[in-house]
Amino acid sequence: MLRIFGDRIIWGVAILLFICSILLVYSSGGYQSLTNHITHLVMGVGLIFILSRFNFRYFTNLSTILLGLSVCMLIWLMISPDSYRGDVMAGRWLKLGFLSFQPSELAKYSLILFLCRNLFVYKEKLNSFLPFFLHVLLPAILVSLLIIQSNLSTVILIIAILFFILFISGYPLNLFAKYLVFPSTIFIMIFLLFLCLPPIKTLDNTLPRLTTWKNRICAQEIDFIPFKWVDDSQYDPTQNYNNNYQINNALGAINRGGLLGKGAGKSYYKRLLPDSKSDFIFAILIEEYGFVGGVIVLCLYLLFYQRILILSIKAKEEFSRLLLLGLGTMVLFQALLHMSVSVNLIPVTGQTLPLISKGGTSVWVTSLAFGIILNISHQINNQYLK
Repeated sequence: MLRIFGDRIIWGVAILLFICSILLVYSSGGYQSLTNHITHLVMGVGLIFILSRFNFRYFTNLSTILLGLSVCMLIWLMISPDSYRGDVMAGRWLKLGFLSFQPSELAKYSLILFLCRNLFVYKEKLNSFLPFFLHVLLPAILVSLLIIQSNLSTVILIIAILFFILFISGYPLNLFAKYLVFPSTIFIMIFLLFLCLPPIKTLDNTLPRLTTWKNRICAQEIDFIPFKWVDDSQYDPTQNYNNNYQINNALGAINRGGLLGKGAGKSYYKRLLPDSKSDFIFAILIEEYGFVGGVIVLCLYLLFYQRILILSIKAKEEFSRLLLLGLGTMVLFQALLHMSVSVNLIPVTGQTLPLISKGGTSVWVTSLAFGIILNISHQINNQYLK
């Protein structure tokens, strides 16, 4: 009989999220999408099972290699003529034979491993600016610059996690403000200035995603009227009805779901929402399973994070605590970001719902994080048994 390593509740959350994923991807994409997605899920479960049995310190020692590999793939995406998905500017997807891989997904988790390792190994040296810049800021800046052109939301996640990890590591608050808060404030002000500028052709060509975000933020009028213009006989999928086309349909799905939803497989808006299997799968979840279903999934992520907090309190080693909170917070932040887009709290980001959205790279990399977390939990439980 196979022995399960790690926290049983985290295992249970992962399995329940995988089950939700199967139901929703089948509903949104049909049998063909499900067949491909189940292959990714099986590989994800296998990855979690295997990694939960290996000492997590092996993976942190490999963090430099993983981060270097991610940076190389991101650079290749910038110079490769094949970095397109359909007619949409890529900078996101790398074609590896019959596979499409998203290096930014691997980059954000390998960066967390790398930063946690450096904060632990070089803790005594980081009070000086040069070591802090070389071991903490430079890797984060490098990855962010390589990603920002095509995936601004991932850069925001990376910055948020960097702030969080530094804060919980006990880094001196005066240096935290001097080396990180102040420069970040200047960067945010420059970013907001670019958003306020009128269209500039050179800037739009250099940073197309900046223009996209500007359009999404400035498009505040939500002229959605439930079921008035969304009609089988009148709907033209090639026509962009307004600037908030995606959000209108997401809100329509949520509105239609009500308290208990329309039932499994009975989503209407899955045909209207672009990437309903990934970027807007939470809206489809609420349409089919209602507000109750959405709250249950949210509670699964919160339960997962509660276990992370409990384990981090039990951890006797600072490195284990940093890794647990860093990886766990990234999963929770990404889930909340995805949900916030669906309910129109923030502009569309393209972030997937961890372990639920369709997408091989997202499933594999999130499974990597779960596997490491489970191994840390196994090590912590062993400490208390001794």
